[in-house]
Amino acid sequence: MNHSAHLLRTRRLLAVAFFFLFPFCGQVGAQNLLFNYAKAHENDTLEGFQSNVYIKNHLMTHQRNFTLWCVPSMYAIARGQRSFVSEQYGRLSINSAGEIENQRQVYYTTIPHNRRTMPTLIEYITPRLYSSTLYGDHILSPFNHSNKVFYRYTETPIDSMRTRVSFRPRYVNNTQLVSGHATIDANTGRILEAEMNGEFDMMRFHSHTVQGNEEGSRALLPQFCETKADFKFLGNHISAAFEAAYDCPITLPDTVNVKGDRQLIDSLRPYDLWPEELAIYQLRDSLRASRQHPDTISIDTIIAPPKEKKRNYWKEFGETLGESLVQRIRFSNEDGWVRLSPIINPQYISYSHRKGLSYRFKLGARYNFTDDVAVGMNARLGYNFKQKRFYFDLPFRLDYDYRGRDAFAELVWSNGNRIYNSSVVDELQRTQGNLPNIDDMKLDQFDDLNMRLQNTLPLNNRLAVEVGMVFHRRKAVAKSQMAAMGMPTDYKSLAPNLSFKVRPWHKGPLFTIDYERGLPGKKFDVSYERWELDASMKHKMRRLQILNLRAGAGFYTKRDKNYFMDYTNFRDENLPEGWNDDWSGNFQLLRSRVYNQSKYYLRGNVSFESPLMAASFVPFVGRYVESERAYISTLSIAHTRLYSELGYGFTCRFFSIGCFASFYNTSFIESGAKFTFELFRRW
Repeated sequence: MNHSAHLLRTRRLLAVAFFFLFPFCGQVGAQNLLFNYAKAHENDTLEGFQSNVYIKNHLMTHQRNFTLWCVPSMYAIARGQRSFVSEQYGRLSINSAGEIENQRQVYYTTIPHNRRTMPTLIEYITPRLYSSTLYGDHILSPFNHSNKVFYRYTETPIDSMRTRVSFRPRYVNNTQLVSGHATIDANTGRILEAEMNGEFDMMRFHSHTVQGNEEGSRALLPQFCETKADFKFLGNHISAAFEAAYDCPITLPDTVNVKGDRQLIDSLRPYDLWPEELAIYQLRDSLRASRQHPDTISIDTIIAPPKEKKRNYWKEFGETLGESLVQRIRFSNEDGWVRLSPIINPQYISYSHRKGLSYRFKLGARYNFTDDVAVGMNARLGYNFKQKRFYFDLPFRLDYDYRGRDAFAELVWSNGNRIYNSSVVDELQRTQGNLPNIDDMKLDQFDDLNMRLQNTLPLNNRLAVEVGMVFHRRKAVAKSQMAAMGMPTDYKSLAPNLSFKVRPWHKGPLFTIDYERGLPGKKFDVSYERWELDASMKHKMRRLQILNLRAGAGFYTKRDKNYFMDYTNFRDENLPEGWNDDWSGNFQLLRSRVYNQSKYYLRGNVSFESPLMAASFVPFVGRYVESERAYISTLSIAHTRLYSELGYGFTCRFFSIGCFASFYNTSFIESGAKFTFELFRRW
């Protein structure tokens, strides 16, 4: 009797355990199916994939104030009408690098002057579900096996053929993660459709995508996608609803590029507009008709095509001028383009402990003579408030084809960085005796105006040769004091240079060998010979992790008494860039004159970048941290101990900030910070 009761109790316990453990057993199986399908197709090439795409956007302004004028791409909707519809038709393709390219061929919108708003949302209509990131270089995909450590998954059977897999962040809600659910094929693990909720770069979004219904590569991309987004900023509230339909039947010639043709977009639209969208078009037509015939408005007037209005050039000029202050300006046609960064943009303001406050902006242009020959310019200009100095870097470039490879010649004119002459102090102390406060007198500081002419020839996929000439004219900052002491105030140098760039294997490090020799002569005051070696690599890992490595050395084999220790790969930069440009390869606390003191240098820089590292777990604010970075930099020069910097930084939608500490051997020297605005950098 006791044995029977014990057996019955055991059976009940097994039944209860099976009841609770069965969902988890199924969950593991569903996850395996999903991730195994992704692994099986991760090597499928999408290069050359093309699809005709129709995109529609319904934009609504719920609240707005004067600050909306300062938001990139929002200038056109900062006043007047509150609802807009935009439609475009074109071609989506995937290039050799696996990047998605959207070629817009037909565009029609009710936004004034055919403007585009919130262009960053375009990438949200083509999610790459199986890739490491859903959209370009951000938001970790819950369907990629390398990211499953960041998500929790549960499953619910729908029927014998389909299973719903729900997902949410495992440890912390963060802007690089999403939540939602997907319907997968219960037999293969292929995603049929997915819904995702997330927040990134000032926008909350909800996306619903239906994947391609064919096996193979086509199943990796959407067939239809609808994304709704809300943008809220300083009392402004804008909502947008994007729809994208792929594999549309009509293919347009590559040369088609049409704006403002209502009849053409009507003929290309694959499905009808919603009633509220039709109402926006009808309102636009009636307003146009009322402006032309204010006393006679009828159905015929509304339907009839409007007459062409006389252009108000002064009004257009005023709007363009106002827009250029806060918006990125671009003029383009089939032969080239001109781009100007916004004049008033907090993104181009930066601060560092050593250099103080800086401001910069960019101007670029390009003109294509043929498919193989083009000229261009990408100028960088900036002002340092601490130094009270304007800096510019103007590169003019000629691209041409050299035996089937992209070669180019470049002329760069810049006023360089403020440089220090390492022989001036010694000479002054020899002739004038010990001078008090020599640093405050700035006797060894010179402004450097230089011009570099260089031609780059790729000999093969792994080796490129650069040949050129560089001219420097260095003028003393304290010109009158130097002249009073009988010291030269102006130095000129002209030097040919030769450089070899080698990348031994694909995605490996880039090795550079530079040689430069100053020409002697009566017209040139500085004769020298310099060698530099450099190796750098940016290794992209899984989960948006990046390892930056750089090592280099430089030395002078010849110099005269008027030498300037001026290196190519180890120099002080006065035109600062943002998070992705110069933060990981430079010294942040090193004094400016140290760059020009030693006849040799040995340097090494390492940084590791990753989302969800440390600051992401801070309550409340950690959810907005997009990426974090740790830094280690070392430097060895003559007549001093080993110099090192340790640092940590993070970037979010508003700004990037880094904190650094410097050391001689193990002795602490100082600490400092670097700050740049990142607001609307993707817009």
